[in-house]
Amino acid sequence: MQDLNNKSEQEQLAAVKNDSFAIQYITNPSETVQLAAVEQDSFAIEYIKNPSEAVQLEAVRRFKHIISFIKNPSETVKLAAQAK
Repeated sequence: MQDLNNKSEQEQLAAVKNDSFAIQYITNPSETVQLAAVEQDSFAIEYIKNPSEAVQLEAVRRFKHIISFIKNPSETVKLAAQAK
């Protein structure tokens, strides 16, 4: 996979929509790109260094057991994972 760090956000979005695991080739993805990746596959969160709470919530909403891949989830995320 090519280095996606020097690509525009639109190019990064296209890459993660095509393959959610392309997120691992983006050092500091925007929240929009992070969300697009976890919307494609919750397991992409494993490759996001510091996912925002919104990204964590989206991943947990899609697959509650993904919480085990989130380092230091917030209380809100923990509650969302338990709510299902």
